Amino acid sequence: MAAGSPKNHVVVSGDNTVSAPVDQRYNFDLDDAMMMPQNLEATSHTVTRLVSDMPTVDYATGNCSICMENFWPSEGSSASRQVSCGHVYHHDCITDWLLNANSYSCPLCRHQISPP
Repeated sequence: MAAGSPKNHVVVSGDNTVSAPVDQRYNFDLDDAMMMPQNLEATSHTVTRLVSDMPTVDYATGNCSICMENFWPSEGSSASRQVSCGHVYHHDCITDWLLNANSYSCPLCRHQISPP
């Protein structure tokens, strides 16, 4: 390709191959776009409701697999939470996990956690 000539991406659509010019000012990343929540407020509300509906575990033993710290005795809304597959996490850890993940799943076994 000659110096200064525009670069092209090859776009395959069905049986046709089309060469499309690359716009150097904007690079669209489909993976990034698919992981971005459409509505942050709605996502936050859904996760808050999902975590608050999980059973609390007041005296969990062992470590939280998200932060790797020991469980501590807690009460009320800060108590550790048990997801539907049976794994237990700190309230804040599972909340952050669900807010930042691209799907609602258990961090350990990837069991699907259904939103309400």
